[in-house]
Amino acid sequence: MSRFSQKQAAFAFRVALFIGIAFFLLLFLRGFNFSRLADLNLAPLPLLISAVLSLAFRYWGVFIWRGILKDLGAQVLPSFHILARIFAQSWMARYIPGAIAWISSRVVLASNLGISKSRLTVASLLEAGIQVVAVAASSLVLLSLDERIKQVVDIEIRRTALVVALLMTLLLVPAIFNRILQTIFKLVRQRDAYEELASNGKATFRSFCYYAVGSLVSGLSYFFFVSALWSPTTFADVFYVVGAVNLAAAIGMVTPFVPSGLGTRDASLLFLLSAIYPVEISLAITVASRLWTLFVDFIFLALTTRQSARSSAASS
Repeated sequence: MSRFSQKQAAFAFRVALFIGIAFFLLLFLRGFNFSRLADLNLAPLPLLISAVLSLAFRYWGVFIWRGILKDLGAQVLPSFHILARIFAQSWMARYIPGAIAWISSRVVLASNLGISKSRLTVASLLEAGIQVVAVAASSLVLLSLDERIKQVVDIEIRRTALVVALLMTLLLVPAIFNRILQTIFKLVRQRDAYEELASNGKATFRSFCYYAVGSLVSGLSYFFFVSALWSPTTFADVFYVVGAVNLAAAIGMVTPFVPSGLGTRDASLLFLLSAIYPVEISLAITVASRLWTLFVDFIFLALTTRQSARSSAASS
């Protein structure tokens, strides 16, 4: 395929991607119950802190993804700003049902910059899997530090959640992760997998540690968001709120065929927050947090697009 036709294909893919995102976002907003927000008040300072932390977590994700690519042997990578733009565009693909859109869009968009598709596939799958495991693990630890979790989740469910988290962690061990990828590749392509279609311990361990930190940043962003909406929230609630938000996010990420965990994430968050807040306030916070996430995602996309354009102009 010529360079010109590659550019045309990349442009056509971006157009199709954003048409799909716009379609499912319109469906989401059409069913959004804005009346639930009427009883909430906004405190500007915690809301600003929440926005800064939310954006920091997204840029942290770019840093982790870039680090995984380097750990997997990628020798030449585009600038951080260009990778951030691709990350932001694929991040928006979470609003399309099915996790495949989120991962495949990143592979397609980044491969147009000369990065190996096999390496991108491994890096994107590994990054997604580690994000889920690290967020889930941090949430279970934080919730266990607050006695109120015992009021809503009995010991058997917590033990089951711990077992599931451990099993998911085992799937990311390079020997197991690579065997699964290679088996799938051989079944689909009817030949042995490329040598570069493999993870390694360095990429797995380092990115897990980074996402463990990132999950705290993300959870804290929502704690300040909750504080901005409901003034009785205090730092005595921080472990519970951060743990509840992260656990709900992990549940949403692993739910198949659901855009951005819509429904499962929200139901989980409502259930957990109802242990410490009135039900009507918990419902309003859950609804508002969904709209807030969408707003921050658009800000992230706008920032990375602008920064990428400046970076490209400066290098030309």
